Amino acid sequence: MAEPPYTLRPYQASDLAFHIGAKKSLNLSDPGTGKTGVVCVLAYYHWAKHGRKTLWVMPKSLMEKNKDEFALFTAFDPEDIAILESDFAPLTKDWVGPTFVRQKRTKVPTGKVGPDGEPLFSIKFVEEEAKDLIATVGDAKVFICTFAFLRNHWQRMLDTHPEIDLLLVDELHMGYSSANSQQTKSFFHVMKRCSQFCGMTGTLIDGRLDSAFPAIHAIEPRYYGSYQGFLDYHAAWIDDYGKVQSWHNFDKLKAILARHSVRHTFEEVYGDEPVHFETKVVEMGPQCREKYDEFHEQAMLELENMEVLDGTLPGVNLIRAQQIMGHPETMGLAKGEVTGKDKYLAALATEGRPMLVFAQLQPEQERCVKVLEEQGLRVGLINANVSAKQRAKIDAAFRAGELDAIVGSGPTVAVGYNWERADLVVFISIDYKDVNVLQAYRRASRGSRTTPLRVIFVQYKDSVDQRKYQIVKVKSEMANQVDPTRKILEVA
Repeated sequence: MAEPPYTLRPYQASDLAFHIGAKKSLNLSDPGTGKTGVVCVLAYYHWAKHGRKTLWVMPKSLMEKNKDEFALFTAFDPEDIAILESDFAPLTKDWVGPTFVRQKRTKVPTGKVGPDGEPLFSIKFVEEEAKDLIATVGDAKVFICTFAFLRNHWQRMLDTHPEIDLLLVDELHMGYSSANSQQTKSFFHVMKRCSQFCGMTGTLIDGRLDSAFPAIHAIEPRYYGSYQGFLDYHAAWIDDYGKVQSWHNFDKLKAILARHSVRHTFEEVYGDEPVHFETKVVEMGPQCREKYDEFHEQAMLELENMEVLDGTLPGVNLIRAQQIMGHPETMGLAKGEVTGKDKYLAALATEGRPMLVFAQLQPEQERCVKVLEEQGLRVGLINANVSAKQRAKIDAAFRAGELDAIVGSGPTVAVGYNWERADLVVFISIDYKDVNVLQAYRRASRGSRTTPLRVIFVQYKDSVDQRKYQIVKVKSEMANQVDPTRKILEVA
């Protein structure tokens, strides 16, 4: 049996020993510090030593990458690792593998038309025989799937493969940060049947203190008993609408995480992070400013009325204000006007350095692409509308030097990309999550980086931009109270 090409570093070997001894634990190390290699070896240990199979849940964008990691750190063969994206496939005549009968949802014409003249349909469920993909991969030792797959098929997975006894979760905060979602409930069900668990994320506190509850409850339910028990201890003020406005008693949560997790900062592993942050305040175009000012006051009030820790449901005025700032042309406004952010981004493009550009809204991202291409740059766009296959092509092209810039949204590129080739990261606009800002710029701030990375936050003067950055800063300060090594984003 050939030896894997890589071995764990001393601190990674120490983490492995911790996870084996703790049985249920967390790895809260910063992005890029080597969590993946550790859990690959952890999965191999449990199979080789105890015959336990592993179920590894993660964002879709990480599945192929993490499968490849096993070949670097373990003696698993490629066929030992199975990626599951669906539980079935349509039955074919030549299929000789296992099948099962599933319920299929179909639309049946009613023969009637609606008020708009379009035909109406009713929903009917019919049974059909299909390929059983879950049973087909029975010889695999590790099963890789998405959060949605586990939510829908956790029971059949565990019933079909009773040897599964280790649950790994990558980017835990992206799947299980809401205590009462169906996705998190499926996580709890699996944890009742698996004796071993390791969750990985560098940003467990995802804008709200209670985003840590699912992980803690999965490890040891007796700490709080229930989600209500967590709120009773940590919610300092709950408003008349049941929303938590502030939190307290951080020390208990800090102590729990210290007991059940390991964490290594970027600086601990690689030395000081070579990042320089700066804020650039620019003017709107006169036409944009005139229209924006009609919404500014109400937009700011909507932001003030929203919970700082749950600022993800903007009101009508805030939405309109952001649209006017980000892509006025789609609103029929200021067509052809070059705004301050356009000018500044165009000036940065002339420097000729590989760059990443992040913007919150899709039309705004497309506007950024146009500005960069007008300066002669080769640009790739990655957002929710871009397929996984196309994202992979853009990623490879940028790393190979065939593209000069990537434009995207923070949440879409938050995980799975290593773009240390970039010398410049520009935030044209942000959402309300500090973790998205942190994860986005760290696509370029990786351990192999040898030159300083310049990160620029571009804001419009006298706009909601300033308040959004204040919200992000407050969220990062709250996370820092639980974990003092967590970086406070000084962006306000």
